Amino acid sequence: MARREPNSMSFIDHLEELRGRIIRCLVAVAIATVAAYVVEPRVLTFLISFLMQGAGDSLALLAPFEGFMVKLKLSLIMGLIVSSPVIFWQFWRFVSPGLYRREKRVILPIVILSTISFLVGAAIAFYIMPVATEFFQSFASNGIRNTWSLSRYIDLVSRMILAFGLLFEMPLVIYFLSRLGLVTPKFLWEKVRYAIVIILFVAAVVTPGPDIFSQLVLAIPLTVLYLFSILLSMIAVKQVARKASQGDTTS
Repeated sequence: MARREPNSMSFIDHLEELRGRIIRCLVAVAIATVAAYVVEPRVLTFLISFLMQGAGDSLALLAPFEGFMVKLKLSLIMGLIVSSPVIFWQFWRFVSPGLYRREKRVILPIVILSTISFLVGAAIAFYIMPVATEFFQSFASNGIRNTWSLSRYIDLVSRMILAFGLLFEMPLVIYFLSRLGLVTPKFLWEKVRYAIVIILFVAAVVTPGPDIFSQLVLAIPLTVLYLFSILLSMIAVKQVARKASQGDTTS
């Protein structure tokens, strides 16, 4: 029978372990941010040329320190993305004491899957931004010119990328919530209609342009992720039930 390894750590010990893993994450982010700071000018040039679709003259520095702050913010976002495998590794290692021995063997594949999911979500946000930018630029008419703050635009892009990256972690989160008994496949399936409505609403808000194709590019993957989360929830519930029945048989 699969058993959880004994965990005699006290609450203070858990806090100490959490502090150590947070420090490791911060060190990884700091190192990646410093490295990203060196290549930031090329990345910023690429972002403006891709996201603004040749309309880079719409961006402006509206404050003396804005250019420096943009450089720091963009470097930090790049550092977070580059160091995301380390962050996910530290997170899953922290929750591993609550897993069975067999489950601990798949921590590395889970870290890889978490990183891939995050990058896929970030890539979709990156694809959507030019469409959203073009839509917002269309409001300039009757002699009105678009002049956007570079800092605020980079903030918008960064938040979109991080939000979509974290959103694509939904299947793994649902899996572990199901193992803890906080959600069930039945509950998720009963709420599927509401979930689809929310997904369509989010897609319409995030991609405000009239291009229905861009909305579907976001809505379809999110719907598939939700349905996949239900499947993972079923697997998690069956695993818990199987281990509980094995425990009853051997007792």
